[in-house]
Amino acid sequence: MSWRIAIPWLLTAGLMLGGNPVRAENHAALVAGAQREAQLNIADAAPGENFTKFLAAFKAKYPFLDLATGFYSAPTGRVLARVNAELDAKHVTFDVMLAANMAAFVKMTRAGKLQRYDSPEYAAYPPNAKQDGYWAAVQAIGVIMAYNENRLSANDAPHAWADLLLPRFANRQIALQNAASGTQFNQIYLLQQALGLDYLKKLGAQRPVVMATSAQVTDAVIRGEVLIGATLDHWRAFEPAAAKAGLRPIYPAEGMPLTLAPVGIVAGAPHPNAAKLFMDFILSQEGQTLLDTKLYGMYSMRPDVPPPPGQKPLAETKPLLPTNLDDYLRASAQFPAEFDSLFH
Repeated sequence: MSWRIAIPWLLTAGLMLGGNPVRAENHAALVAGAQREAQLNIADAAPGENFTKFLAAFKAKYPFLDLATGFYSAPTGRVLARVNAELDAKHVTFDVMLAANMAAFVKMTRAGKLQRYDSPEYAAYPPNAKQDGYWAAVQAIGVIMAYNENRLSANDAPHAWADLLLPRFANRQIALQNAASGTQFNQIYLLQQALGLDYLKKLGAQRPVVMATSAQVTDAVIRGEVLIGATLDHWRAFEPAAAKAGLRPIYPAEGMPLTLAPVGIVAGAPHPNAAKLFMDFILSQEGQTLLDTKLYGMYSMRPDVPPPPGQKPLAETKPLLPTNLDDYLRASAQFPAEFDSLFH
């Protein structure tokens, strides 16, 4: 075989067999471009200081990047509003967005508001957790119930979503998140798919307390203000302080609604090379193990990332995810009004 033929063949073979010199060459080009950009601006809805710890690990790999100047952290609704406002004004400052609202990422992809990047890490994600080239879910947040064992026995606690309709949980004994929460939309949509609209109407008739965040729901259960937290981001029930205070998680028998938190590159990102490096890291097995298993206690949609210690494997939770994206998007647009009609 002549070298004129052999060299391209060897490069192709290396790519197919795992040596992947093409990927190495592309990574080197990204690093060089990111060094020139010297900055990465992130709009982030992941709660608390753990995301800052994750950024420190990314910074250790790429110390030439300024991650602090353009960092914005807020609840999902505010992150989406700010990024979309910049896109609509054609004045984009953010490079990457992470938010717990899959419907928003689907809409933004269809509207050309996300930049395509074919990260090699997409191959590790199942089809229902990504749109190749545009976004993938980097956090999977289960919606479960929880009770305080100091106020309610295990026998009297609910074991299924249907149990929330029992008389002992009526009259402000259940806490839910409000309509601004991406977690709440997924819960209501998926429970309607699984149990029907009549179930939701009966749940509304129980007169639950509506709160702004999962943290507030958790605190209300711990303080004994309500018996059941029914829109609980699952990882909060496993936090050491909550467990010590008596909070006990319930994986409902009908299944666990799953809220996916995708990440994607904003169209017109001012630092595209740095953004691509970030995408490769946060989607990688290393990045997912750090972010989800070690820092947050959340699930990863990558099958090669283990569940957090003490939690059921994801498959055993009977995860509930939308199966019809067009219906999911229609429901998302109608959700605030529908929620208010059910839980006013």
